Amino acid sequence: MGRGIFAGKAAFANATPRLMLYCLIHAMGSVFFGYDGASFGGVQAMTPFMNKFGSYSATKKAYYLPSRTASLMNSLPLLGKFTGTVVVGPIIERIGHRRAMGVTCLVQIVGAIIQVTSNHAAQFVTGRFLVYTAVGLVENVVPTYQSEIAPAPLRGFFVGSIQLCLTFGSLIAGIVNESMSRRTDSSGWQIATAIQALPAVLIMCGLWFTPNSPRWLVFNDRSDEAITVLRKVRRQEDVDNGRPEMEIAAMRDEGQIGKREKGPWRDLFSEKNKRRTGIACSIMALQQLTGVTFSSSYGPTFYRSVGLADKAFVYAVVNNATSVVTAMMAMVFLDMFGRRTLVFHGGWSQGAFLIAIGALGRKASPNVHESNGIVAGMQLYTCILHMTLGPGAYITAAEVGTQTLREKTMALSTALNVVVGFIVVFVTPYLLAEIGAGLGYIWGGFAFFTSIWAWFCMPELKGRNLEEIDQLFEANIPAWQFHKFQTDGLSHDLAVLEGGKADAKVVEQLEDTERGDAVNR
Repeated sequence: MGRGIFAGKAAFANATPRLMLYCLIHAMGSVFFGYDGASFGGVQAMTPFMNKFGSYSATKKAYYLPSRTASLMNSLPLLGKFTGTVVVGPIIERIGHRRAMGVTCLVQIVGAIIQVTSNHAAQFVTGRFLVYTAVGLVENVVPTYQSEIAPAPLRGFFVGSIQLCLTFGSLIAGIVNESMSRRTDSSGWQIATAIQALPAVLIMCGLWFTPNSPRWLVFNDRSDEAITVLRKVRRQEDVDNGRPEMEIAAMRDEGQIGKREKGPWRDLFSEKNKRRTGIACSIMALQQLTGVTFSSSYGPTFYRSVGLADKAFVYAVVNNATSVVTAMMAMVFLDMFGRRTLVFHGGWSQGAFLIAIGALGRKASPNVHESNGIVAGMQLYTCILHMTLGPGAYITAAEVGTQTLREKTMALSTALNVVVGFIVVFVTPYLLAEIGAGLGYIWGGFAFFTSIWAWFCMPELKGRNLEEIDQLFEANIPAWQFHKFQTDGLSHDLAVLEGGKADAKVVEQLEDTERGDAVNR
C-alpha cells in the first residue's frame, strides 16, 4: 500500500471521545512511571528523610544517607522493574490488559503505602521494589493496549503519549519535591512519596468504564464482545457502515482467529520472528545507550560537574518543561513523518549536540560562552530525544510483534531496556568523575550509530494496521522498502478505509466479505 496516510484531518476524525477516554485512562499509568523515576532523586536529599533512614555523623554533626543504603534504595527497585517486565506478558495473555492494569495499580498502591509507613530502610526498599514492579508492568500494558485499540493512522499518536506522560510525571515530581523540601518534618517526604499512589487510584476508578483490547477478545474467541468494543470507539458513520465487523473480518483474514495458543518464549527467536524480536530489542537498548537515563537521572549532577552548580536544578526543571512540549509534538510527528524518519534524524541530531557538549566541556573551567553552549546543547539534545527516539522506541516495540507474541516481544525488549539502563546508571557516576563532559562523546557515538541502524534495520510502520505488519515481515523485504510495499487482502482495504481514502468499491468488497463470514458462522 502506498503510504499517503498520515495524522491529518481525516485521521484525527477517527479519534472519538470514547477512544480518547480509554487511551487516556491507561496513559495515566505512564504518569506514575515518570513520577516514580524522578521523585526519589529529590526525596533522598530531604533532611527529614536522611534523619529517618540515615546515620549520624559526629564530624558533620548531621545525619547523612550511607552509600550502601543509598545504593540499595536506588538499585534494587530496578530489579523490581525487571521482574515486572518479565511477568507482564503471561499476565496480559491470561487476564487481558484491563485486569492487568488493575493488578498494576494495586501493586503500586501497596508499594506506596509500605514506603510512607516505613520506619526502617529495609521496609522502604521493599516498597520501592513493589512500586518499580508496577512500573515494569505499566511500561508494557499501556503501549500494547493503545496499539491494539487505536486505528492505524493514530497508533503513533496514542502510543506516543507515553513519552508525554513520562515527562509530565517527571515535571510534577520536580515541582512537588521543590515544595516539600521546605518542610522540616517527615510529612515532606511522606507526601511526595504518597502522591505516587494518586494516578493508580484514578486509573482504578476509570477501569470500571474501559473495555478489554478487541484483539485480545478476538484471540480468546470472544468476537462478539470485540465487535461491541469497536462499535463504542469508532465513529457512528463507520459503525453504520459496518466497519467494526470489517475489522474483525480483517483479523480473521490474516488468520488471527483459531490460534488461541500464545507462542512460547522460544518462538521469539524462531526463523520467522527473530527479525521482529531483534528490532524491538535493539531500539529499546539504543534508547538507553543514547543517554535517556543519563539525562533524567544525572542532569543536575552533570551541570555541577561542568561548573554550573548554582543553576543546576533550574536547568533540570527547564529540561522537563521543554520535554513536555516536544513530547506533545512527537505524538503528531510519529504518524505525520513516520517512526523511522524521526528516529533516523533524531539520532544524528542528538549525536551532534552530544559531541558539541563534549567539545565545549573539555576545559576544567569553561568560560561563560562555553557554559551557555553546554546548557543549550543539553537542552536541545533532551528535546530531540523526547521527540524522536524516546517515544519511537515504545511505539516500535509495541507494534512490531506478532499477535501470538506481541506481549512477550514487548516484555523482552523492555527487560533489556531495564538491564541496559541499569548499566548506564551504574557507570555514569564513574565516567562523570573521570571524563566529565567528555561523556557526550560516548552517548553521541551511540546516537550516530542509532541513525545508521535505523536506516538499514528499522522498518517504517506508520499507517499500517497490525494485520498489514504481518504481511510486511512475511514478504522479507529490506527495512528501507517497507513504506513502498503494497499489501493485499482485507487488511489492505481496511487500512485504506481507516485513512479516509476508501472508494465505494473497497467498501462494497469489505461488506461482501463480512456477509460471507456471517453466513459461514
